[in-house]
Amino acid sequence: MFSNERTFSSRALSNESGLGLMEVVISMSLLGILAISFIPVLTNSWKDTSTNTTIATATQIVNEQIEGARAVRSATATSPSCQDVLAFLNVTLAPVIDPRGVSLLPQWSATSCPAAYPGVVRAQVLVTRPGTPTPVASAVTLIFVKSAV
Repeated sequence: MFSNERTFSSRALSNESGLGLMEVVISMSLLGILAISFIPVLTNSWKDTSTNTTIATATQIVNEQIEGARAVRSATATSPSCQDVLAFLNVTLAPVIDPRGVSLLPQWSATSCPAAYPGVVRAQVLVTRPGTPTPVASAVTLIFVKSAV
């Protein structure tokens, strides 16, 4: 009986000798198809990551500019005057390069002093890419001023 089992198992193995190779080829084909289907997802996520990096840098620039405008004061004043704020807003800002190498240009929009004091100066900062009209990031702030000078 032992010898019969041995011949049966050796015959069964010899009949299935090509099945392992065929399974490997089919499974590699399926894995290849799956890998190809994920390529668009990966490229889109790389593009989104680069766009988000630029937006994050532009937002950081906007926040820094607003903090700077709110902190403006002359050497002798405890609160900003409208003239101090306007002098800060009229300075031409240098372009900033984000981690991807994209140039971003911060700029303040025109504003005017309030009619009565104390009052607020409305200021808007925009960050754009040079050559494009649409801002990457922008914000409006109101700066409290006690006097004109």
